[in-house]
Amino acid sequence: MTVVMFIGFLLGLTIPAFASRFGKILPADPGLVCAMLFHKPHLPNVVDLKRRELLEMKWRKMVYFSVGWGVVMGFLFAYGCAFLPHMYVYACLFFYLTALLITVDQQYYLLPDFFTIPLLLIGITFACFSSDTVLTMNERIVGAWFGYMISTLSVFIMSFFKKGEFGAGDVKMLTAFGIWLGPLGLNITLLLSFLFFYATVWIKKKRADAFGPALGIAGIIVFFLLYLKLLWTF
Repeated sequence: MTVVMFIGFLLGLTIPAFASRFGKILPADPGLVCAMLFHKPHLPNVVDLKRRELLEMKWRKMVYFSVGWGVVMGFLFAYGCAFLPHMYVYACLFFYLTALLITVDQQYYLLPDFFTIPLLLIGITFACFSSDTVLTMNERIVGAWFGYMISTLSVFIMSFFKKGEFGAGDVKMLTAFGIWLGPLGLNITLLLSFLFFYATVWIKKKRADAFGPALGIAGIIVFFLLYLKLLWTF
């Protein structure tokens, strides 16, 4: 478990660095995105003192977020290894991809296909080849359809009032979550995500914000409860 936890910590350290690159490389095909993610960063030689201070502040902030995500990923990977030995690799991939989506959307208001599609495909693979007994295949299929339909309907309704508040990335993320969490888990995820979203908007005193972080955090919490078989006791 210690090794898995350390791997989770190391992967968590990479999340803010990976997320920070999406503003410059998207839209792009998956091959180019993959190449740019691992490209050596260019550190500018800044002469202006004020700009240098801003750059140093940005790097310090990224370090703090990196360590924070490292601790969170280490804990989640350890949870997967300890309580879900039959599926801990799938659980770790779910946590890591969801964390990347949270961070990218927080910075750029974007949920890229580069992460949402693998989250969906890995969920389908898990559903087809795992021996998990928490959800049946029918529940996972219904969950995916429910995620797609409810998000598509939301986009349709909101388009009459204000465009761009709920995008295609949210649709794909909800569809992927439907595979992982089933219809009941997805309903609870949506409820929690709306509560988190409005709490964030109220705290920041903003009229709008990215929905992906609230959705991702809610999804991780529900995943945690669902696969510990605690969800059904509520």
